[in-house]
Amino acid sequence: MPRSRMKLALAWALGLALLGWLLSRTPIEPVIEAIQRPSITIWLITLGGLLLSYGLRGARLQVVLSLDALHAPPRRWLGLRTDALRVILLHNAAVNLLPMRAGELSFPWLAARELRLPMSRALVTLMWMRLQDLAVLAGLGLALWPGLPLAARLCGLLGLVLCWHGGWWLLRRCLARSTQAATGWRGLALKLKAAMLEPSHHRPAAWGLTLANWTLKLAAGATLLSAISQISWSVAWAGALGGELAAIFPLQGPAGFGTYEAGVWAGAAALLERQSPLLAHVVGAALALHVCFLICAVCAACVAALLPQTAGQPKAQGDLPPSHPG
Repeated sequence: MPRSRMKLALAWALGLALLGWLLSRTPIEPVIEAIQRPSITIWLITLGGLLLSYGLRGARLQVVLSLDALHAPPRRWLGLRTDALRVILLHNAAVNLLPMRAGELSFPWLAARELRLPMSRALVTLMWMRLQDLAVLAGLGLALWPGLPLAARLCGLLGLVLCWHGGWWLLRRCLARSTQAATGWRGLALKLKAAMLEPSHHRPAAWGLTLANWTLKLAAGATLLSAISQISWSVAWAGALGGELAAIFPLQGPAGFGTYEAGVWAGAAALLERQSPLLAHVVGAALALHVCFLICAVCAACVAALLPQTAGQPKAQGDLPPSHPG
């Protein structure tokens, strides 16, 4: 519809204008110096890792939503559905550009528009994927944090698994007698319970793709941070993890500026001495990495806008089935 396209174009124009305004007020000299420091090989490794992570996210969405059981894809690229890629890339750009995590609201709308899913199903899927992201990031932090004793590492991972399953068990018990007409926090908890009970959400492939996506993105970010700031790769990995964890918090500025850099600095500072001269280079490196992520997100969204849209009707619609996996 021309009207819908006009609204979409206006939204993206506003987001891009906001990004340009922020970049115009960012000290550009340290960023230019940081961008020139890495070799072309480092930049290709970073960009390649980001592009592969986008593909992994699209594959994850296919698995979590069982899209092949709903309708045929308009086209596939290397086995990936172009409609799933379109949703993931547009949503990723919105999350990166809009303040206060407002870009998350684009996912239910995009999934309903592009994948013909009910809004409630899309919202529950988004809640599940964010919980899964948090669990995987916490697990990666515990498993790979430099210098953490083995006993503490194992205890932390065991505690994470127990908290995950214990939270699901407690949620199921608390809402055992609730009805689908519940509102407020109970209605939100019921949606979360539905996500926890949906069989496709618990597929090993969904967990494996999520783990692969975050491992690849963190490794790509750590490679660039290490090349720019001259810190060790393990310290840079901790900084990249800190930036991603900081991005989860809802209090975000436009395009995430400030919070992401603070998370990267905190992750690296946790492993460096307080007076280390290397800390002076971390902020510039974090800003360069952040700008790299933003540019990739916008460029990928522009490519996604050219991807074909689905034309077929879904085979089945409705909310999540109330059955538990297994």
